[in-house]
Amino acid sequence: MAKRRRRAPGARTVGDLPGTAREHWREDGTAKSRFADEDEANRASLRLRLEQGADLDPYECSFCHGWHLGGRRK
Repeated sequence: MAKRRRRAPGARTVGDLPGTAREHWREDGTAKSRFADEDEANRASLRLRLEQGADLDPYECSFCHGWHLGGRRK
């Protein structure tokens, strides 16, 4: 069973965020990890896949213009 994260004190909820800002935040209101470029995000994605079995893909954030990891869309 997946662990549920507690919402950080003072964190926003995704429903509080306008449009593209939603991709910058986790559902618990904390900011996602930011990577400087696509290569760094790809390395982090591979490391998490090997260590934890996480299936995350890098994407460029239109809010902060960095790179984040997100779940695969079906």
